[in-house]
Amino acid sequence: MYGWAGKILRVDLTKGSISTVDTKKYTDYLGGLGFGYKVIFDEAPKAGPFDPENRLIFAIGPLTGTMAPSTSRPEVISISPHSYATQSKHPMASRSNFGGYWGAELKFAGYDAIIVQGKAPKPVYININNDKVTIEDASSVWGKDGLAAQEAIKDLQKDRDIQIATIGPAGERMVRIAPIIHRLGNVARQGGFGAVMGSKNLKAIAVRGNKGVKVADEKGLIEYVKVVRSFQPAPLGATPLSNGPLSWTGKHIDPADINHQAQRFNQTQSNAPWLMKYHLKTQSCYSCPQGCYTYMKTPKDGMGAVSCTQWFYAWMGNRDEATFQASQLVNKLGLDSFEMFPMIQFIWFLQDEKVNGKSLLRHMYDKKLVSKKNLEVLEAAHYPSEGGDLGSAGLEGMLTMMAYRQDFLGDALGEGFRRAMDILSDEFKRLRMPDVADGVMRFVKMEGIMGGVVGGNGGWGMSAHYDPRTFGYYWAVNFAMENCDPMRHSMTNLIEWTGLSFEQAMPVAIKHWGKDVAENGLNDIHRDRTTPLTWNGDKSAKANAALSQFIHYRGCIKDSLTGCDWVYPVMVSGREDRGYAGDISVEYKLVGLVTGEKMTQDKLNEQAARTWTLHRLLTVLEWNDGKPVNMREEHDQIPDHFFAPVDTRLLPAYPPADPPHPPLVRENFEATKTEYYKIMGWDVKTGLPTRSLLKKLGMQDVLASFEAQAFRLPS
Repeated sequence: MYGWAGKILRVDLTKGSISTVDTKKYTDYLGGLGFGYKVIFDEAPKAGPFDPENRLIFAIGPLTGTMAPSTSRPEVISISPHSYATQSKHPMASRSNFGGYWGAELKFAGYDAIIVQGKAPKPVYININNDKVTIEDASSVWGKDGLAAQEAIKDLQKDRDIQIATIGPAGERMVRIAPIIHRLGNVARQGGFGAVMGSKNLKAIAVRGNKGVKVADEKGLIEYVKVVRSFQPAPLGATPLSNGPLSWTGKHIDPADINHQAQRFNQTQSNAPWLMKYHLKTQSCYSCPQGCYTYMKTPKDGMGAVSCTQWFYAWMGNRDEATFQASQLVNKLGLDSFEMFPMIQFIWFLQDEKVNGKSLLRHMYDKKLVSKKNLEVLEAAHYPSEGGDLGSAGLEGMLTMMAYRQDFLGDALGEGFRRAMDILSDEFKRLRMPDVADGVMRFVKMEGIMGGVVGGNGGWGMSAHYDPRTFGYYWAVNFAMENCDPMRHSMTNLIEWTGLSFEQAMPVAIKHWGKDVAENGLNDIHRDRTTPLTWNGDKSAKANAALSQFIHYRGCIKDSLTGCDWVYPVMVSGREDRGYAGDISVEYKLVGLVTGEKMTQDKLNEQAARTWTLHRLLTVLEWNDGKPVNMREEHDQIPDHFFAPVDTRLLPAYPPADPPHPPLVRENFEATKTEYYKIMGWDVKTGLPTRSLLKKLGMQDVLASFEAQAFRLPS
């Protein structure tokens, strides 16, 4: 097999057993994400996230470990403790991924995936050194933070180059917003999979390999990578016209100079220029020509890496060294940096919202839900009420409180902001304080910051990521069909972060999707905040549905190959002579050169359709315990506030935030869903995949398995 290692590693922590499976068993599902969903569907679709029988899968794809650019992001798949749907009978399967070098190292060790099941009787870590795999005692490492744990394992193994994925103290305590940490700042942040590791007494997985990867056409791959590099953009801020917090600071564009064009992303300069004296360098993941991590070192907080939402404290108003301290703390403690936007807003809200003349936080203190020490910590961490910048006071104590589940309040916050709202409200109801309970739930009206780019309640218990009222009905459908924050940048790479005006982006969109989809599906996100989304009847419904399908299929492709979401699909280029247009055929061409298969976009889309269908069937099984269900009415929804009038929403007091765009129209959302179901081959009334679709995709085994444990799908 070219591109593949050929083996999947299985570790049963309960039995202490280690075995392998032939990769060919899963290759119909391409790799990464597809492998993970297939394992969960086959083996434990209804497990609880913290049950020993829950599977935790780390999977890579055929491109990982090769020279294919930006393809070293191992996918993590499991039943998620973070996803939150009160109507669902079971917790739902979800996904995350992380960059760095761990994925390539796994391939070099000879494996395409790791399946972890069971629970160790005491803390352990898995050590992989080529064909030698052992389960090691982690008692001396348990309790260490996410960075110190990696150093300790390197010392134990006497190997400074070993690649490690680990958890911090929050993961050990099964905090539902605990991620998995690799190196200084590569984090699988979404889904709470660090908590899944903690539930299994698994501190880390360390990998060392030297086998390399065989590709079918090495010469052809080298030449094609040069071509891609000649127009490949920056992950975000993909043209010389870009500016803002996630824009490239190096703007050099020259197709003949592929090693130096717009490839340095000094995020310190873009996000925290006050920290430039501590900036060391920018850093790339394996096989990536671009550097989107900034390496820094301060006297107080040591060495660390920062990217994107790890700058959360700066985005929330900090202008001193606490910007970096906040990032270091979440990585060390093992907390999701993206969750910090609504979480910190919520903590501020608990102090701002008064009931009977007293803050919600003070009511909690009165009822012994928070200690005096932590009350003082949280009040010190409040935003500056008299103006000025957000400081560092209370920061470490606030984050430590939730990571270690201190007090009733800290334990609730460790469940994630949306669960915490329900937990605290229910507790005040139990205490016969309904007014205070209602006060807590008013936070559901709170908007995010940065015009809705981050923060607020996005659905599935997670922080909002790109507001559908701003971007379009395709993004609303994207949220509804997932079990998590979608975290797909296919569209935002084109119309949000490139620096292109709407008029400049439109010709690129027409090239990729055609005139009807581009003109009826895209909306100018730079429009006035009082202007609603454009809607052109059936044409808009069909166009938005087509864009939703594009996002889902391309998401499955890149998460299975496994490629970077900031790069693939290559929507745009930094080159003016190309009209700033990228090439969305790059993935299938790379797959063909690496594997030797005769590959087309249609074939790749078919594999993506299998993966997305598996995700859907898993969700159906979980949602109603395998009993008949109308997914359209029950699951495929977004929070009501996206349809609520602007004047019913709460704007954050700090930092200043733009009001939301006008609400979505529910009828337009439903019309888009109808068209989406049609092009997906799902039943329009129920949103269920049809029997004919599964047969067309060659998924007869999945169809038989589903119907044996659930019900007959629509024809």
